Amino acid sequence: MGYLEANNKIIQKENQNQLRVLEQDFVDSQIDEMQNYIENRKEEIVEQLQEYAKKNEVEVKWTKDGDPISWKVEMKPAVINNYFFKSICPIGSIEPIYNAEKLSLVFEYYMYIVAKINEIAGDYPSSLTSFCKLAGITLNTLRNYRASEDLNMRIIAEKIYDQIGDENITMGQLGMTKERTTMFKLRSQNEITEAERPSVNINITEKVDTKVIEDRISKYSKFLDKKKK
Repeated sequence: MGYLEANNKIIQKENQNQLRVLEQDFVDSQIDEMQNYIENRKEEIVEQLQEYAKKNEVEVKWTKDGDPISWKVEMKPAVINNYFFKSICPIGSIEPIYNAEKLSLVFEYYMYIVAKINEIAGDYPSSLTSFCKLAGITLNTLRNYRASEDLNMRIIAEKIYDQIGDENITMGQLGMTKERTTMFKLRSQNEITEAERPSVNINITEKVDTKVIEDRISKYSKFLDKKKK
């Protein structure tokens, strides 16, 4: 290996390390300044959603003369998911480490975005994966939070699971989303399952006495004959 090639590799390695340091600083600052960051982003999100709604309005009702009198926003889930749930930290950087308080702040921010989307753009269900995307963590990390030794972290993670599960079921029941699709998502993504029906086995151990049954039928038949007379 030549001197220049070796030197270039050293420089490249140093640049990569510097980039990692910058990314880590960004992640740390985002987490440390979470409250301020969220409040600023809320205002931006509302403006962006209103702009999205204007651009994606479609006519849905007309007068007898063919003039439009009603519009609705065309929901594009992929656009909504990729644009309005951008991670608060670079996706290529290391995963941020939350405590219970900061995780709850991110979840409140997430639910604020979902509420505004439903208010301005249409029916959009919450999900664990879009929340994790926004928080910059994996679904497996959220599962680990749910099983954490930290009681407060466990409680926050359980609340996240419960609220997202409840909202999805409610939207499915009201016909705002397809109920079958909702249940599939809850099973696969939110790890929520329908209650299993109890399995009941009836075992007959006593031998049936057919003679007793025949006698009863005979008596009942004689009783009916008397009533007819």
